[in-house]
Amino acid sequence: MARLIACVFLILGMVTAMDRSLAAALGSLLLKSQDRFIALYRPDTAPADVVILGNSRADNHFPPDTVAKLACGSTVNLGMGGAPTVVSAALWEDYLDRHPAPKLLILEPTSIEDDPAVLADAPMLSTYSPRIDALVRQADANQWAWNQAFHLLTFNSNQTLRLMAGMLSEGSRDRTLDGVMSAAQKAQLDRAPEEVWDMYPANLAALDRIIATAQSRGVTVAVAITPLYGPLAAKIRNYDDFFATLAAHMPPGVTVLDLRGTATAEEQFTDPMHINRAGVERMMTALADPLHRLGCGEPGGMIARLPAAPLTPAPISPAPISPASAVAQYSPPVPTVAAAGGGAP
Repeated sequence: MARLIACVFLILGMVTAMDRSLAAALGSLLLKSQDRFIALYRPDTAPADVVILGNSRADNHFPPDTVAKLACGSTVNLGMGGAPTVVSAALWEDYLDRHPAPKLLILEPTSIEDDPAVLADAPMLSTYSPRIDALVRQADANQWAWNQAFHLLTFNSNQTLRLMAGMLSEGSRDRTLDGVMSAAQKAQLDRAPEEVWDMYPANLAALDRIIATAQSRGVTVAVAITPLYGPLAAKIRNYDDFFATLAAHMPPGVTVLDLRGTATAEEQFTDPMHINRAGVERMMTALADPLHRLGCGEPGGMIARLPAAPLTPAPISPAPISPASAVAQYSPPVPTVAAAGGGAP
């Protein structure tokens, strides 16, 4: 019996040692990836002048190179598909711990409506971030416990495969979507029932924390509400009230940009939640002047603000304030293959 127990403990020790060694090696390998989320945790990553936060609507609607051109500075897009605002807050705080504060923070706010217990691709980052690890523990204590017992489970996700694939090829930073809605998507939307969008308290508190930490460091904050397909918006009973309440909740000094009316045609959407390349071009054309004013003006200054309420889909018409330099002209991004890694569309 003693020999059997000794063998069991020996096997468990070997499995644990192998698990720890392989997990550490995989974590070190992935840290060399050029993925935007992994790069956040590398000390040699260059700081950005503009940071973008949100879910897939931030990820796919704000091409970093275009934003950089319009806002007078290097840009990193930390929008993650399906990620609630609590994840954005953790990414933002991790960014500030490791890099100088940017001059401009752009928030796409619809992640407030995403369930804060569903962390999208964030759990894999718990290897590098105690904050993400704490979110995983809060969202799923059982999964967190298994991850602590077997570290390789942390990497058991599609995100790991995408990162490894991305290391084999040069990826594009442009994650703008192509294509238009299919007949099946439109039929599914027609059959969908009406819904009500919720503001999860945890997400709203995370948004407040993001804005407070940004403003305390002199960062200009812009909340940019991007387009939603009209028939889907019509299914959301509190669509206008949701954004009006959100805008009214913003503290002084936060610029609210209602971009919902900048892309409305069916051919400008790849699915009901996301505009495609044509829609992004229209939105960026409308956003060029406000974004230039925000990014190229005085740090921490309130450059332009649309009325907080009521919010209605309409072209952007910011207050007439002299920009710091000539307005940058928008030029559409060259179509490229979306980068491997990051959140799902």
